[in-house]
Amino acid sequence: MINLYKQRQSQNRVLILTSLTVLASSLVLPFQQAFAGTLTTVVNFNGTNGATPTAGVLANTKDQLLYGTTSAGGTSGNGTAFKLSPTTTFTTLTTLVNFTGASGINKGTNPVARLFQAADGNLYGATSTGGTSNLGTLFKLAETTYTTLTTLVNFTGASGINPGANPAARLIADNANANILWGTSSTGGANNKGTVFKVPTTGGTLTTVVSFNGTNGATPLARLLSATDKNYYGTASAGGTSGQGVVFKLTPAGVLTSYSFSGANGANPQAALIESSGFLYGTTKVGGANNKGAIFKVPIGGGTPVLVGSFNGTNGANPTAALIKASNGNFYGTASAGGANNKGVIYQLTGATITDLISFNGTNGATPQSTLIQLSSGALYGTASFGGSSNLGTVFKFVP
Repeated sequence: MINLYKQRQSQNRVLILTSLTVLASSLVLPFQQAFAGTLTTVVNFNGTNGATPTAGVLANTKDQLLYGTTSAGGTSGNGTAFKLSPTTTFTTLTTLVNFTGASGINKGTNPVARLFQAADGNLYGATSTGGTSNLGTLFKLAETTYTTLTTLVNFTGASGINPGANPAARLIADNANANILWGTSSTGGANNKGTVFKVPTTGGTLTTVVSFNGTNGATPLARLLSATDKNYYGTASAGGTSGQGVVFKLTPAGVLTSYSFSGANGANPQAALIESSGFLYGTTKVGGANNKGAIFKVPIGGGTPVLVGSFNGTNGANPTAALIKASNGNFYGTASAGGANNKGVIYQLTGATITDLISFNGTNGATPQSTLIQLSSGALYGTASFGGSSNLGTVFKFVP
């Protein structure tokens, strides 16, 4: 009898422990999902206030507001520059500039590059088309109201006073002179395969530092990075030994060295590089293990790109935006496709593992092509080129 009692007690303990294990398992999943984060739509573009934002927003300006561009929409349908206020929610959009095309007060169309605030306080940007030759422009928005636009450069193509065409990337400051800006044009130049240029903040004639020739790269779509070794680094989406794009190192004197993608380590890079712990990290739109895009790294100083992780569709596909390293030490990014709805994702990179944190569904945005930015609050902000209430794009906030 005593043995039977002990046996039943033992069986009951097993049942209780099993039940607790099942209960714990059922509780773990929601908590793990909660760690993914929260996505909030900040602005829905409707055409009048802009449409199809392909560039992300600019943060950490002197007034602590957010600034951005849309590649279409506005009064002429040629794109806008805007600001978001107040600093607590950033839900109020004010249109600063409506781009007008080849003529008019605000020359230029289709701004696809993020704005840049120089040391002088002004905002600088590029339009990929428009201007006097319809090959793109560089412009300045004067500090304080940022509503007065000055066209600094009209690109002229293969030759002319300002060779280069169709700039698609943000400008950066010279690493030794804050009054000089560096940038890339995706076409034009001596071989019509794109350029690296520099120009004074006052505008005028730009200096072509490099004309890409195919062998050393072609069609650069991303901004340059000024690294801690005082060299400039970037990507070109085509060219190189396999025609699948390159990472390049450019000295301040203009000496360029390229390192080619092979497909296995990525292909068709369209995003800028970031620096972390002695390496440069970047993304490619295709290539990798599944030909859906990859994350790679190269050592500072240059070298053949090394595959870090591959996108597989479920965790995202076809990233066109750079990584960011957040204040919590994790890497985050957006992929323009893939995820649960094939409308793009926000992902986290941990080691070699890419995890889908948020899958866009159309209502909350679609096709994010921009690099995320982080505010002091820890929240990440970005843009989706489509989706939202009018399917013309959104600005979103993500709290990981």
